[in-house]
Amino acid sequence: MDINKNMIKDKLDDLKQHPVKILGLLYPYILIVGVLIGYIYLNNVSNIGRNTVPLIFLDTASQDKDLPLIQPNVVPKTDVMALSQPSDALVSKGKALFSTTCVSCHGVEGKGDGVAGAALNPKPRNFTSASGWINGSKISGIFKTLSEGVPGSGMVAFDTFSPEEKIALSQYIRKTFVVNPPVDTKDELTDLSQKYKLTEGAQNPGQIPIKDAMALVIQDGQTKYDKVISALKQITNDSNNNGAEIFNKVTNNKVKALTALTSTEEWKKNEQVFVDLVVNELGDAGFNSNVHSLSGSDWDTFYNYMSKLL
Repeated sequence: MDINKNMIKDKLDDLKQHPVKILGLLYPYILIVGVLIGYIYLNNVSNIGRNTVPLIFLDTASQDKDLPLIQPNVVPKTDVMALSQPSDALVSKGKALFSTTCVSCHGVEGKGDGVAGAALNPKPRNFTSASGWINGSKISGIFKTLSEGVPGSGMVAFDTFSPEEKIALSQYIRKTFVVNPPVDTKDELTDLSQKYKLTEGAQNPGQIPIKDAMALVIQDGQTKYDKVISALKQITNDSNNNGAEIFNKVTNNKVKALTALTSTEEWKKNEQVFVDLVVNELGDAGFNSNVHSLSGSDWDTFYNYMSKLL
């Protein structure tokens, strides 16, 4: 017993004097622990690298830009070749337009430092600078900018300006602010005239944003629906009316027939148009072949009744 105690004491004393031996004894255990840690890491590396932030799917449909509102207008015939030559009268007209519509953003000196332009990003065009022109500083380029605007900026299209006013404004900007303004070639002016139909003039129907158009369709559909429902109730109440009796006789689908009649107002102007609509459409419009048995007086009665009903 004493011998074992002495051996242990001797071992401890030896380790105290040679501490490096402690590492030798512990090394196998350290190696095992390291291997275990590595094994655990490799088995969980996919989980560690996994993105825990939820994916965000962009609603691309909601981000699509809607159609701009364009007022219907008549484009008068314009001689681009003649207006491409600056005149005092043309430049004077351009100056007046610039003062009323452009100064607030572009500034009196055309440097893009107008009061209203301070909050815009990107800043309004500095006409005195030769760089950064989106469509160029030729008449054709400025005309394009005035006609279509610049997407992503505060520059909108000036749809209410006539072609002559746009060219006049272009002439004023080029003469007053642009240093050594480039000159349009004959081909460029011809392309400008053809693109915007300036030689022959045009009548633009205009357009409205899709969301507004859909609202109108829905509103119009609701109006027609209400009219059809009201007409059905009235026909039911007019069971003893000759016009209502004829309607019930010549229709297979009352709702369809009333919907067809509410879709246009043309038949209300002329009885023959009404007859043609009912006879020619028949099944497609909810009417049946009994219409062929109607006499002239029946058609008069039927037409007068439906005209008052709808």
